[in-house]
Amino acid sequence: MPEGSEVLATAPDIPRTTRVRTTRAERLRDLRAARELLRQLVGRDLRIQHRGTVLGNLWSLITPVLTVAVYTFVFTVIMPSSPVHAGVDVPFAIYLFTGLTVWNLLQNAVLSGTGSVVGAGYLLSKVYFRREILPLTSVLSALVTFCWELGVALVAVTVFVGLPDWRVVWLPLVVVVVVLLAFGLSLILSTAAVFFRDVQHFIGIALQIGFWGSPVIYSLALLDNRPTLHRLMEFNPMTGVLDSVRNVLLAHEDPEWALLGYGAAVGVVLVLVGLMVYRRNERLFAEMI
Repeated sequence: MPEGSEVLATAPDIPRTTRVRTTRAERLRDLRAARELLRQLVGRDLRIQHRGTVLGNLWSLITPVLTVAVYTFVFTVIMPSSPVHAGVDVPFAIYLFTGLTVWNLLQNAVLSGTGSVVGAGYLLSKVYFRREILPLTSVLSALVTFCWELGVALVAVTVFVGLPDWRVVWLPLVVVVVVLLAFGLSLILSTAAVFFRDVQHFIGIALQIGFWGSPVIYSLALLDNRPTLHRLMEFNPMTGVLDSVRNVLLAHEDPEWALLGYGAAVGVVLVLVGLMVYRRNERLFAEMI
């Protein structure tokens, strides 16, 4: 049975034609009507991640646990170091893992989202649904995996640094900013990948550059004596996200509101531009794929 046929078998009974909606209300109504299809697509993506494995979805928990263990061993026994974040000495393994957890949410969502339309060619010509569901599925699947990793990160932070205080309530807001950035990028890149397949290869390189251009491994404070580079780093919307997560989890401080607000503004712009680009080209998806 071809991949995704189980989704088609239970998808809502919608005419198999590509209809073009023009009003925002109609688009929102279509998205609400496709909630069940979205749920099934997210579930399918999560099953595919560990298909054929003995432990199945337990790998979503085992992987971050082993990652914390390896980092703790390497940066405690082999390369002991203790970075300072907001005046607080933090074990490097925990500092690194909190940054990687957030970065992985963006990276996994964008990588999967870029190929979401090309990979769903079997659906595009068979059933009508709002096409925005495809990149949204990738983002939501990455968000589910992130929740497992975040749970492990919270336990590790509690054990090695201390229990986060009430400011942890700001954490969902920080995650929303990452989701906006990931969804906006996925909309734009998944559209581009339909017409230029090289995009799927290029995005891996771009994310590597973005990784080293974001304070995932190092602290932004290291650039305090290089103001020009420091200012350039602040233009990266993930800088405020990463600093805010560490403020909340490690330093008992509020998020970096100015940088986080900038990241949220960039995310909203990316989503709006992405929706415009996506909707202008979606009628061509089936024939191009």
